Amino acid sequence: MIKDVLVPELSRRFAGLGSFTGTPPEPIAIFPAKHPDVGNVTVYDDGDEATVRIEKITHGHFSSYDESLSEAERDRWVTKCVFDFLDDLFADKVLLWVSESGRSGGWKVLRESLKPADVREGGDIRFFVWSGPVESEERGSDARSSLIVRDSIWNVIRGYLKRRR
Repeated sequence: MIKDVLVPELSRRFAGLGSFTGTPPEPIAIFPAKHPDVGNVTVYDDGDEATVRIEKITHGHFSSYDESLSEAERDRWVTKCVFDFLDDLFADKVLLWVSESGRSGGWKVLRESLKPADVREGGDIRFFVWSGPVESEERGSDARSSLIVRDSIWNVIRGYLKRRR
């Protein structure tokens, strides 16, 4: 099981940040929300993949589709992918977005930093990082004013907004 590799490593790497006592199908790890509008982060062992759920925004699946890997190799691969994502998430290097209705959301790992001027008004789309909302310049800036969104991220968001019109 992925849990057998993931939980000991999560406990070691993220000691003090969460609880790691669950048994599938319940969450195997829970990280309390840093901001209430983002919600808790929960990690699930779904057998052949791990799911990371950002409670009020979205979720992601972490798996290897390489059928040549043994179960142990797959479990180590998934563990590494989850670690990489959580490291970026907790360092505010993941841009999260969600519609006001909550019916759609997503995330993008930032390879550069994010600045509020690059997160434009987007209809019913709200933007976040782990520590909280990211405001557009029109709505006002916050403590993350030194962050920068890459053009490719904005193009993804712009494309989404265009399709909605």
